Amino acid sequence: MNALSLLKFIPIAITIPSIAIGALAMYRNHVSIAIWSQNIACLVLMSFVSLIMANHKFNVNKSKYKKFVLPAALGLLILTFASQGIAGVHRWISIGAVKLNIAMIILPIILIELWNVLKTKGLNLGFAIAFVILLVLFFQPDASQLTGFAVPMMIMLSRNTNSKVISFLIISAFSLFVVFSWIYLDNLPPVNYVERILNMVANMGFAWLILGVISLVILPIPFLLFPPKNTESISKYIGCYYIIIILSTLFGNFPVPLMGYGISPIIGFYISLMWYLHSKYVKNEV
Repeated sequence: MNALSLLKFIPIAITIPSIAIGALAMYRNHVSIAIWSQNIACLVLMSFVSLIMANHKFNVNKSKYKKFVLPAALGLLILTFASQGIAGVHRWISIGAVKLNIAMIILPIILIELWNVLKTKGLNLGFAIAFVILLVLFFQPDASQLTGFAVPMMIMLSRNTNSKVISFLIISAFSLFVVFSWIYLDNLPPVNYVERILNMVANMGFAWLILGVISLVILPIPFLLFPPKNTESISKYIGCYYIIIILSTLFGNFPVPLMGYGISPIIGFYISLMWYLHSKYVKNEV
């Protein structure tokens, strides 16, 4: 493995500790292998795909399909309301026996696409699309994902205007969405191996708890501290998104990404990593 290949592998490798510790905690707490093995299988598959994409010199920005990415992502978010939901909560699309939490998969993609919209189409369109997405997340409801999207998005939008008044209005409107989303939280009970996975890790001992927390803390580091050249700002916005959804698990019954059971956050994180690796390495090689 040469130095460049190693550099590409490091961001992928940071996902291993949290997924492995979560799987071990589930195993030690007698959770069915059919549950935690899905996380392991998704880790292996997505790592393989990420390494392929990291070495594939395909210019996404010049693809004829790029213009469909944002409409498709928004359509998938809205499609969550087509299902009956659980206790009035509409976050999932079912594919056979698999339930996918769509927001956890596509919100990083949406952040990237809206960053491009703001550069090419301007503030008005970017704000309109972001506002629609906030409405969808509010009525799902999903305070964690809404907050994770709203905070970097309000910063992104306010930095694209020279008007202090407009900037204030954007921040105020988005902040109201955040506040009300936390006031009107859903009533879904927590699942031990999803939302309370850190408790399972703590049951294995204090040292395991410390390792588990560290494994979550390191997840946003590539996006925040080692952003790709020319895309530093959006990389940091994505890092901000992941910090918020990790922290939100301390204040509500929300899935602990990667560590808890669920392939949706794993898929979403790896999609973010694919963009990161392509932006940081492949573009510079072309």
